[in-house]
Amino acid sequence: MRFLPLILIVIIAALAGVFLATSGNKANSGPFSGERAFAHVASLVGLGPRHPGSEAIAGAREYITGQLQQAGWHTSLQEFEEDTPRGRMSFVNIRARFPPGNGGEIDWKRGGGLLLLCSHYDTKLIEGVKFDGANDGGSSSGVLLELAGVLRANPDIARRVEMVFFDGEEAFVDFTEVDGLFGSRHYAKFWRSAPVEEKPEAAFLLDLVGDARLRLDPPSDSPRELLRELYGAAEAVGERGIFGLHPTPITDDHVPLNAAGIPALDVIDAAYISRGNWHTASDNLGSVRSQSLEKIGRVMLELLARRFGD
Repeated sequence: MRFLPLILIVIIAALAGVFLATSGNKANSGPFSGERAFAHVASLVGLGPRHPGSEAIAGAREYITGQLQQAGWHTSLQEFEEDTPRGRMSFVNIRARFPPGNGGEIDWKRGGGLLLLCSHYDTKLIEGVKFDGANDGGSSSGVLLELAGVLRANPDIARRVEMVFFDGEEAFVDFTEVDGLFGSRHYAKFWRSAPVEEKPEAAFLLDLVGDARLRLDPPSDSPRELLRELYGAAEAVGERGIFGLHPTPITDDHVPLNAAGIPALDVIDAAYISRGNWHTASDNLGSVRSQSLEKIGRVMLELLARRFGD
């Protein structure tokens, strides 16, 4: 190499740099990236507070569907209206599935054999507070979007997954039978009456998964088989220490799914709620760490590989 003309050395180095930079920007290159997941969270937060009916949540919906489609997933918008403490409001859930290998159409009414991976993408409307929801709604959505990109390289597993981004998880006043969980309650209605063999086989809901002091404690009433599955995947990737068990039930989007006959587990940092940033202006990008996103992303990839891999 030392005998090559200097100009040739410069050209080779430049081409190598371009190749590495281009490869690093591919959505599905390599394993789960906490940095790419964080970039998704930053994009969502940059739109502003994403409460139902806002321009920001419409922008978030466009961003999420665009990223999913870019990663090869097909999307379906589930639009509906519900009465709320603030009057009649419109909501939109986002569903995503990987296209069938035979080139056929997706039958969105059939879920047999599918695993649901869920997040909510709305933020709570708090008067006088710029609530970014970087951790609450943003972190879990960023993780799912990065998973979508990574799973593109493994279509056999991707086709066994439906991703769901719920609108209206946050209550306008307080969680009751008619306030909060709007998106998951609407989504669960169809599956409630579906034959058992057509229901999705299970669901994992991610919520509050980006804090620096990440501690994920599913509620005590969680389906035991799903807890074992989660803990086993965490053990396999060396992250068992960030998982525990919350001593009481938790109201979240997994509740309507369980009621509809779909075993669902809430993977949530319950302690974050008592640490001071929850539903405050402090839930901004500064409260999210790419390392935390990567930890839960690696666990979920391992879980999928163990459930659906060879």
